[in-house]
Amino acid sequence: MSRFIATALAATMLVPVAAHAEGQIEVLHHWVSQSEVDALNVIRKELEAKGFEWKDSAVGGMSGANAQQALRSRLTAGNPPGAMQFLGWEGVQWAEQGVVRDLNDLATAGGWREALAPQLLPFVTSGEAFIAAPINMHRQNWVWANRKLFDDAGVAVPKTWAELIETGKTLKEKGIVPVAMGDEPWQIGIIFDALLSDINGPEFYQKTAIDLDPEALGSPEMVKVFDMLREVRGLVDDNFVGRDWAVATGMVINGEAAMQFMGDWAKGEFLAKGLKPNQDFYCFATPGAVTSFQYLIDSFGMFTVSDETVQKAQVALAETIMDPKVQKGFNLIKGSIPARNDVSVDDFDDCAKLGYQERAAAIEKGSMQGAITHGFAAKPEFASVFSDVAAQFFVGKMSSEDAVKMLVSGIDNAR
Repeated sequence: MSRFIATALAATMLVPVAAHAEGQIEVLHHWVSQSEVDALNVIRKELEAKGFEWKDSAVGGMSGANAQQALRSRLTAGNPPGAMQFLGWEGVQWAEQGVVRDLNDLATAGGWREALAPQLLPFVTSGEAFIAAPINMHRQNWVWANRKLFDDAGVAVPKTWAELIETGKTLKEKGIVPVAMGDEPWQIGIIFDALLSDINGPEFYQKTAIDLDPEALGSPEMVKVFDMLREVRGLVDDNFVGRDWAVATGMVINGEAAMQFMGDWAKGEFLAKGLKPNQDFYCFATPGAVTSFQYLIDSFGMFTVSDETVQKAQVALAETIMDPKVQKGFNLIKGSIPARNDVSVDDFDDCAKLGYQERAAAIEKGSMQGAITHGFAAKPEFASVFSDVAAQFFVGKMSSEDAVKMLVSGIDNAR
């Protein structure tokens, strides 16, 4: 049995079904790692305490792409789930097709708009409709490092990308895998997104990732981004093909590798093992002259269904997700921070507090950025071009100049 299937089945069995359920709701999502399952159970338990049964449909892999494919098949067959996890523009696009329930009455009564950062609203609203309930805010551009390996190698937390590369080379010379990762395009994209802003500044990120400015896309500055991405590839072991992100996190946890570039969902894996920030592992932002906060949110939308018991369960689920107590409990486990801006992080770990502080600073400096890789910058038809080019470059022998040409051409063809 595969790890994904086993974990998904475990997720289904971890929480007992509520007796005399008021109704059942099937929830389609892509959370299958241990920390993700544990966090999700905070929502499940609260929902089932209200008398509603949660039917779990977990489809892991490809950062949600597999789950979206499953959803398309379900909608084509006229059998949508009651609720679905959304990333980026996914919810808005489904809402435009008229298949997502409007939660505006709940949002108005619950003051949801006032409780969320304005940057999030374009991803959970469509026109006047409120189409998804956000549970968290992740930061994508983190580096996670094994402190013991750093200490034993005599290296410190790097302050620049040049220092990071040199740190990696030092570790490699000592027989340590510097960077753990897989070859999935989205894992590569996390590094590419960070480099866009860190190497050339947040203005360059705006011009390229959001404005799709042709001059910036084809500039020498973009060549520098690919040059640094090639340097990072030299720090990755040759067994990275097919490696899941959580497996890579486990390599850092177990001392098999020194660092991982990953969003703060990786922190949940460290915490699940009882490890503590700054004692057992380091957490720091990818090193730019201006520190950026590249965000993504997970939200849940409800599909239009005729079954009144499912409709009642949808209301209960949406209200549960937006409950401040649930947001706090969920995010303490998941590694993220609450989507609501009125939930205190005083009880959170040091990494979460650092992220919270750096998010505030990034808002002031204009460096709070939606992550391309997870669908919070350019629309999907353009984001896929960034992803494809970065991935082909990373796993192949393409020159930086040729990668830039491919990127410019791909964006032009997608316009």
